[in-house]
Amino acid sequence: MIKIAEFQSIGVVRSKFKERADPAKMRKYESIIIIDPKYEEGLYRIEKNEYIQVIFNFHLSEGYNLKGPVWDGQIKGVFASRSPKRPSSIGVTTVRLIERKDRQLKVEGLDALDGTPVLDIKPYVPSLDEAEQIRVWQEYKKANPRSEINGLIKSGNLKTLLLKAGDIHGHFCPGLSFGVIAGAYSLRELGIHSEGMEKLLAIVETNSCFSDGIQFVTGCTFGNNGLIYRDFGKTAVTVTRRDGKGLRISLKPDAYALWDNKYPESKELFQKVVVERKGNDEDMRKLAGLFRRVSFEVIELDFESLFNVKKVQVEIPDYAPIYDSIICSKCGESIMAARIVEKDGEKFCIPCSESEYFELDGSGMKYVKMNKWGVRI
Repeated sequence: MIKIAEFQSIGVVRSKFKERADPAKMRKYESIIIIDPKYEEGLYRIEKNEYIQVIFNFHLSEGYNLKGPVWDGQIKGVFASRSPKRPSSIGVTTVRLIERKDRQLKVEGLDALDGTPVLDIKPYVPSLDEAEQIRVWQEYKKANPRSEINGLIKSGNLKTLLLKAGDIHGHFCPGLSFGVIAGAYSLRELGIHSEGMEKLLAIVETNSCFSDGIQFVTGCTFGNNGLIYRDFGKTAVTVTRRDGKGLRISLKPDAYALWDNKYPESKELFQKVVVERKGNDEDMRKLAGLFRRVSFEVIELDFESLFNVKKVQVEIPDYAPIYDSIICSKCGESIMAARIVEKDGEKFCIPCSESEYFELDGSGMKYVKMNKWGVRI
C-alpha cells in the first residue's frame, strides 16, 4: 500500500442536521462553512463563483462496505455509489455559494452533518467539470430513468416534482398539484419505486389535471400499462402493488373551496375563460398567473388537510397481453389482433370497418357510433 500524506481540516460545517439524514433532504437547506483563520486569505475572490466544490471528511462514518444497497435498493460497490462508508472517508459535493462574510461561507446543497471537517474547497468550473458530469449523468439516466424523480419523492421535494410535472401538463394549476401530492404520498407510504413494468398500478377515477400529476409522479401511464382509468368523475386514485394491496386517496370536498374563497377572482376567470370560453388573452394570462400562485401554495399544505386515505384490497387485471399485428385489408396499416373486425372473410381496422368504438375525450369515456359512410353520429 502506498503511503499518502495526512489531510488536515481547513474549516468546519455548521448545519441543522446533527445526525445522519437523507442527503436529498439535506441539500434543500443552507449550511455555513467556517474557515480556520489561518486559511482565510485563501478565500480571496471566492465570492465571484456561483458554485463551489466542497471536499470533506465523513468524520462519523465507521468502517466501510465494499458492496451493499444504496438509497433506491440497488446493490452497488462503494466506488459506484456515494455511500459515506468509504475506505478513505472523503466526500465531495457541488454547492451554491450564497454569500461570503469574512471567513464564513453560506451555501446551499451541502449534504454534510454539523461539525464535519472541511478538507478543501475548489471553484466549480463548467468548462472543466460540466461536460463530463453531464455525460456521466446521461449514462446513469439510461440505466435508471426515474432515479431523479424517485429521489425527489423520497426527500419529499414536492415543489421540484410540481415544476417537472409542468413539463407534460403544460401549465400549473391546483389539480396538477393535487395529483403530485397524492402520487408522492402513495409511493412513500407503500415504499416502492415505479419501473414502468406493471408491478405498480395507479387506478385513476378522473381524466382531469389531477391524473397528469399522478402519471408523472408514479410513472404509471397508458403506454406502460400501469395506468387504469375508471370513468367515475372523482378526484381520486388507488395506487396498488401487483398483489392488490394499496391505498385509495380521494380529495376532500372542500379542498377547492379554500382557494375559491382566498382568490375569488380565479373562480370568476375560470368560469369566463374555461367554462364559457369567452375570455380574451389578458384574461387567460391573469388566470394562468393566479393558478401558478395557487399551485405552489397548495404544494406546501399538509397532506391530511387535502385528502382522505384508506387501505384497500383491489382486484387488478392480469399483465397486459401481447397481440400479433394484423394488416388491415383496406388501408394497409398494422393493427393489434385484438382490434380487428372481420367482414366477408377479410380483416379490417375499426375505422375501415365502420364499426362502433369507445373514445376518451375531455368529457370522459364515450361510445361512438358511425353511419354507413364512416361518419361519427
